[in-house]
Amino acid sequence: MPQSSQNSARDTYIASLREFADWLEQHPDVKTPSSNRFLLPMTTNPPVAEFAAEHGLTVEVDSNGNTEAVLNFGSIKYVAYGYADFNEFCKQNSENQARSWANENGMVLQPREGGAA
Repeated sequence: MPQSSQNSARDTYIASLREFADWLEQHPDVKTPSSNRFLLPMTTNPPVAEFAAEHGLTVEVDSNGNTEAVLNFGSIKYVAYGYADFNEFCKQNSENQARSWANENGMVLQPREGGAA
């Protein structure tokens, strides 16, 4: 029997997952989601290492020094991930989005005089 976590948002999420699984089971003609990953953003690497240690997982490090630890539930993966430098990641992500938008709209980003881009 499920136990209440004293966290209503968490309890609601878990109940929703069960409801979704039941619905999928009752509708075999409906395709399953294309992604088999549930993402747990932890912002920085140390919490990922702690999560991995608590659950006996290996921490994987990518070429940028970002980490992830994966719990497998059959074909579903619960992925805890963090960044070596979260602020730099956010900066790069924002810049990439701005450059992509500019490119799609026939524009080019360039630095202000005396600025950097």
